[in-house]
Amino acid sequence: MKIDTIMIDLFIPFSYLFFVPLTGALHRSFSSLLCVVFVYRKEMEMVFSKLSYASLLSFFDKKFCVSITDSDGRFTYVNSNFCKLSGYSEEELIGKDYSIVNPDYAQEQFMMEIEQFFSSEEAWQKNVSAIAKDGTPYWVNANIIPLLDETGNDLKFLSIDNDITARELTKEKYKETLQNLRNIENALDYSSVVAITDAKGVITYVNEKFCALSQYTSEELIGNTHRIVNSNFHPKSFFKEMYGTIQNGDIWQGDVCNRAKDGSLYWVSTTIVPFLGEDGKPEQYIAIRHDITARKQAEESLEIALQNDFRETVKNLQNAIFKYTATEDGEIEFTLFEGQIKERVGISVDKLNAQEVIHSFSEDELDSFRNHLLAGASGKVVQFELAHNGISFLVYLSPIAKDGKIVEVVGTAIDITQQVEAKKVIEHMAYYDYLTGLPNRRNLQEKMERNIAKFGDAGQFAVMFLDLDRFKNINDTLGHHIGDQLLTAVGERLRDCVQDKEASARLSGDEFVVLVDSADENELITLATQLVDYISQPYYFGNQEVCVAPSIGIAIYPTDGEDYSTLMRSADKAMYLAKEAGKGTFRFFTEELHKELMEKTFFEMELRQALEKGQFLLHYQPQFDLTTGEIKGMEALARWNHPDRGFIPPLKFIPIAEENGFILPLGEWVLRTACTQAKAWQEQGFPPLRMSVNVSMRQFNLPSFVEDVRRILSETGLHPSHLNLEITESMMSDVKRCETVLQELYEAGITVSIDDFGTGYSSLLYLSKFPLSHLKIDQAFISELSKSNTAIVKAIIDLAKNLELNVIAEGVETEQQGNFLQQLGCNEVQGYLYSKPLPEKEIEQSLFHTV
Repeated sequence: MKIDTIMIDLFIPFSYLFFVPLTGALHRSFSSLLCVVFVYRKEMEMVFSKLSYASLLSFFDKKFCVSITDSDGRFTYVNSNFCKLSGYSEEELIGKDYSIVNPDYAQEQFMMEIEQFFSSEEAWQKNVSAIAKDGTPYWVNANIIPLLDETGNDLKFLSIDNDITARELTKEKYKETLQNLRNIENALDYSSVVAITDAKGVITYVNEKFCALSQYTSEELIGNTHRIVNSNFHPKSFFKEMYGTIQNGDIWQGDVCNRAKDGSLYWVSTTIVPFLGEDGKPEQYIAIRHDITARKQAEESLEIALQNDFRETVKNLQNAIFKYTATEDGEIEFTLFEGQIKERVGISVDKLNAQEVIHSFSEDELDSFRNHLLAGASGKVVQFELAHNGISFLVYLSPIAKDGKIVEVVGTAIDITQQVEAKKVIEHMAYYDYLTGLPNRRNLQEKMERNIAKFGDAGQFAVMFLDLDRFKNINDTLGHHIGDQLLTAVGERLRDCVQDKEASARLSGDEFVVLVDSADENELITLATQLVDYISQPYYFGNQEVCVAPSIGIAIYPTDGEDYSTLMRSADKAMYLAKEAGKGTFRFFTEELHKELMEKTFFEMELRQALEKGQFLLHYQPQFDLTTGEIKGMEALARWNHPDRGFIPPLKFIPIAEENGFILPLGEWVLRTACTQAKAWQEQGFPPLRMSVNVSMRQFNLPSFVEDVRRILSETGLHPSHLNLEITESMMSDVKRCETVLQELYEAGITVSIDDFGTGYSSLLYLSKFPLSHLKIDQAFISELSKSNTAIVKAIIDLAKNLELNVIAEGVETEQQGNFLQQLGCNEVQGYLYSKPLPEKEIEQSLFHTV
């Protein structure tokens, strides 16, 4: 295989999907590569005959980071994706080698490595870590192949990289969780026989203990069902009951007799835990077993020994064997206590009869133990568990009758400590949240259903549904490790506030629930207020201070729901009402709330369809120079013309669009439409004006925001100098990102102004550093020219002048307001005094034709 066929093999898997638009040397090299593909892969001709060469190249460039280096390892070409991912411009990269993005890069070692690959007729492919210009790490899957010119000389290297940063970061996200799961797995593997099956019962995992006990290899077991070890000891009804239980999502426990590969029988104490999918149905089962063959053999030996004097026999048994009698007065006398476990527990017949071991038990335990012994003496077969000196025992009592009378009772005590510990682990996995230690969804549901059964129609209780406000933002900005610590701390505070430690639960994510055995409104208000206040206190993780507040919805049984699902749904709806009320508060569920939420749901559905149906349009409000009276710019304002409801005000639909994410497609539509209209007016011969467009927080935080704006300007043909983007002070909270984005917009020739200035929290230090063009005074300060408001307006204008920024006052409606602003030296104004927002045609007729 020659090197050109290596190039073919590398690209054939991708050739149906990915190509790159190339210029200069890259275009010539890649064109040569395509020619080779044509020669050695005839079937590709059929593909290229149907697809545009240029479109394939364009699609390739959009999907990969592409670069070419010369024989000295220096960049001679990089595409836009490479620049975007690395944070460097093309000018900064050309002529540099890979050390600019990889400090550990060693040219000689790297050249030797790729030459070794190429000499063995292999393409070089690896996952590589790099450092972007701003210091953030990223990862790519790099593919490097050599390129030669037509003469076979001028060796260069083409690198096609795929961004795998998200995948690498995701590994860290689950590292701690996986470690916890490994610890649990190791604990179970050490102490238990473990198998995992899919929903159909096919074995997908077995541990070494399973293989050792069954004498089958993992390869023989995986892919089979448990029929491979079926001993035919149990009737079909036994397994029917087992499968019925686990398929309903419940845990099954019992003793099972299996057959090993060599034909021998063995017994296991089995617990099967179903793991449920999102649809609530089991998608996987984990079976945790313990070998109890010795116990079963002991029981069988006991039955034989009962016919004889078995004292010598039982001495060699691993478990304890004891005998006792009971008088008519209820006095217990032990006549035998033997077995290998005897020395471990330090118990003998004499000590039992002298009651020297009673100090190891509580009064309740002693009463229970005595009642079990008397029950056995009365002729009942008894089974119970007993703990002594850190060892857990399973005790069986078998009465021995002669001539119809109970003459003695024979008992066995089996060490089940490992099984008890494993059972605790299983119960905790099944019923408690691994992160916070709080009861989980399954635990909560069972508890609520018990409450419903207990209270019936006569009693009442309450459900509080808590959701943490801004938790997603904390997770995204500070990282999941801080988010996990915060959830754990919130769980601890819930325990502090709620007297019953089992009354609080974590559902999932940042959702918690508290059950209250009361429906008294005053008590619920007091508790909800305490929860809001306590959980809203700052959290400290190292030097990091984090603040979060809960929104709480409250539902009452049975008024707001008579079953688990209805109650939870009602509390959830009330919680969303609390969020709408300003967050960090609580609300009770009401029928009016239900109707309101249903109305909001339908409203959201109509909002999402409105853009596709063409129900949105833009109105434009002119901005005038306060000195000359000339129109300096237009602000584009979205309007929704609903076919049934008429014009819906922005204050009603914009917040909902912000909340559900619809603001992203709507915001892009507004920007594109405004730029298209501004360009159209210029082509009609109207004076070029600045077009101002409001930008939402969600838009501004998009990684592709600046690139999206540039693309729209390019597609509409509007020059960047004629576009002004209006942001709010809240977008400046992430100072580093804000500075980066504003600088990129400034370098692209786009101006940026701060809208509603004076209503947020801006740092004057950062304000002086950011490349801004205007400050817009919020109309709240203009509408009422009180003494305090006039002072604020004057201060804003003075601040802007000192920072060499222009000032626009919005909401100007009276001549008094206009004169006041003119006296203070305000640059521009907009408002109903000059013109209300108008549709495109009315703006042209009433304003442009008068200019």
